[in-house]
Amino acid sequence: MSLSDKNWVWPQSDRNCSFELAKKLNVPHALARLLLSRGMEDFRLAGAFLCPSIDQLHSPWLMLGMDRAVTRLLNAVEEREKIIIYGDYDADGIAASVILVEALQQLGGEVDFFLPSRFEEGYGLHVEPLRQFKDSGGSLVVTVDCGINAFEEAVSASKIGLDLIITDHHQPFADVPEAKAVINPLQKGCSYPFKELSGAGIAFKLAVALMDKAGSQFPSQLLDLAALGTAADVVPLLGENRIIVSSGLEKIRGLGRPGFKALAHAVSLDKGRINSTALAFLLAPAVNAAGRMGEALPAAQLLLEGDEKRAAELAEHLQKANQLRRLTEQKILLEAEAASLELLSNKETKVITLASENWHHGVIGIVASRLVDKFNCPVVLIACEEGTGRGSARSIEGFDITAALADSAPLLKHFGGHEHAAGFTIEESNIDRLRRNMNSYARGIIDESRAKPVLSIDVELDASEINLDLAGNIEQLQPFGAANPVPLFGSRDWEIASLRLVGADKKHLKLVVKKGKQLLEPIMFAGAGLEAQLEKGRRVDLAFRLKNSFYRDQERLEVEVKDLSYSEILSGERVEAVDLRGSKKRLEIAQEILRREKRDVIVFSATFSRAGKITENTLACKPPSMITSGVMNGGSANLPGEAAALVLYDFPLHENIIEQIFKKGPQNDKLTVYLLYNQKDQALNTRLIDMSLPSAEMLETIIAFLLTKASEGSLSALPEDAIGALSFKPVKTFWERVETILTEISLLKNGRLSADSTAIMKNWPECLEHSPTYSSTRELIESCERFQKLLLGGSLQEVTVFFDHLSDR
Repeated sequence: MSLSDKNWVWPQSDRNCSFELAKKLNVPHALARLLLSRGMEDFRLAGAFLCPSIDQLHSPWLMLGMDRAVTRLLNAVEEREKIIIYGDYDADGIAASVILVEALQQLGGEVDFFLPSRFEEGYGLHVEPLRQFKDSGGSLVVTVDCGINAFEEAVSASKIGLDLIITDHHQPFADVPEAKAVINPLQKGCSYPFKELSGAGIAFKLAVALMDKAGSQFPSQLLDLAALGTAADVVPLLGENRIIVSSGLEKIRGLGRPGFKALAHAVSLDKGRINSTALAFLLAPAVNAAGRMGEALPAAQLLLEGDEKRAAELAEHLQKANQLRRLTEQKILLEAEAASLELLSNKETKVITLASENWHHGVIGIVASRLVDKFNCPVVLIACEEGTGRGSARSIEGFDITAALADSAPLLKHFGGHEHAAGFTIEESNIDRLRRNMNSYARGIIDESRAKPVLSIDVELDASEINLDLAGNIEQLQPFGAANPVPLFGSRDWEIASLRLVGADKKHLKLVVKKGKQLLEPIMFAGAGLEAQLEKGRRVDLAFRLKNSFYRDQERLEVEVKDLSYSEILSGERVEAVDLRGSKKRLEIAQEILRREKRDVIVFSATFSRAGKITENTLACKPPSMITSGVMNGGSANLPGEAAALVLYDFPLHENIIEQIFKKGPQNDKLTVYLLYNQKDQALNTRLIDMSLPSAEMLETIIAFLLTKASEGSLSALPEDAIGALSFKPVKTFWERVETILTEISLLKNGRLSADSTAIMKNWPECLEHSPTYSSTRELIESCERFQKLLLGGSLQEVTVFFDHLSDR
């Protein structure tokens, strides 16, 4: 299994469909499989995805509120009204503000902008700045990247005579505020086809509509700003977002805007290396750093600046702020990681919620994202100052963090966001209650099966497909980002030829692996921790990324490993384990094993009915011996003298059920064990344990039922009088254990409830300590649970070592 303790998910691709798609698009078969894995089943859709163009953009007039917004803005331009663009302090809000400032200036508008301070006003629309706009002669305010839930502020604007246009991409909590126009694809009644635009993306659509209505050209010069905001806000890079970023990157690479040219120089980014990754992780963080560490104004000034010298000064200022941000972030991360480990030691913790007066709230959102990646659970971090906390929340797939905050709305002063990220303010005295509420809300959503991070492999590659040609073709999927990540490939069963640690601090793992005649030299950055689990000759599966690079003018293939897993087959001292856990076709696989296996085979299944399905329509070389969990309940199995193979179609309740099979294994060969069970089988095993072994909770329910019947004068004897106490029908041995336990704690005498049963129950459950049968039953339940946890979640190496141990007992 995964050496990094992740759940690998291999793709289920249709080879026929991928061959057909590859032929129609004239692309390598591996690239066609990659497109299919990302939902591109229609070749026209796939073709458009590979060749994004501004011609594919939807008309902005399809967006609800667009006509009213454009009419009001053009009227304001014509009447020389003072227009204020009210933005946000992050890169998306900054870029969106600059887009509308430049668009309206091009049309001759009298326009200014305002970016709230993260440390003064905080996120969103606020009343006091609106009053200041009115006092300074402003008559029209246009929000970007905020305002969709600013109901009170919208009313205030109306009362003081300010017209308001709201443009936002965040989720509305209810109806939209009263305004001259509201533009948000997520609002009720908006039929705009693409719902995932960033704040800058919506501002760009408004700019397009303004130019169209005014008879001006398409504002392609603003695409660089729209791309910046889109990449920075981590919206899905699909559909229109993909087109905006792809087209905008072309503008940025041209370095026609002095601000981008200066910023690229400040972060040491060559023109040829400007791609979506550089935009999201080098340029955007520098723009974001202004609002995180101080005021956002210098970032907006940089993007608006036409003088290259002044732009260079502003870019240097942003880069220094970004360097300070990194240092601050690292300090907070170390503290938060230690505190998170302490919280997670409590099994009740589903959401990490931490607060500190020493944290800079400008960077806690980034730290929260790092913690989500590390611990695979939602994270809420709160920076406290003078009794008030400002929080940032980040989440995992499938858990809506904004909905979770909405569930605790009475505790919050303000909050907003979307499924994966949110911000809020809270009184410091409410933080403990928020922590409890978040865990309570998450308890019914986040289950134990999600404890491990998931590693989803896009495409499984044969050895021959891993080459420079494929690495070059991957570039057609640029720009990469949310919902269109850099492809992760998988390839099975590579032999480790050598391994060593590299780098000045020896943190990186360098491998040489081979498969047939193919040799690869992958590297795993920060992979030193896996070295102890690897050795020369070990066969591993690779999860990796591919790219081309140049060294001394020679093109070469770079393979970056993201995780390693032991391959499906592992040989121990006396056992060879074949790991097929989680297969979606286990019935077909089991039947194929029986058809193929010429040796004596034992098949374990949880029930006889399941055993019948396995052997049905199977022409086995030798009829298999079938065993079930009935062995545990007093049954017996007719085992062959020396079985050579064991098929674990389900996983047994306890090791005792299969121990004899390992002891009687082949003398001159290894016992082959096929692992075919999956996560869903655990529920069945839990039911079987419940039917066989009474827990303290079951005993308490049975006793309460018996006491009630006794009070009614209708009690005679077990188990007849306990029928109906439980929601299931236990087996005979269950009731035998119950009767023995109740007798041992003196609750039953000669099969009848004792006269002092009520007094005994006052000492519940401590009285169970006097029952040797209950102690052994509890130990057996715990032993069953440990065994099943190992078989289900243990690495192939751990399971094989355990089987070897069974053989040697």
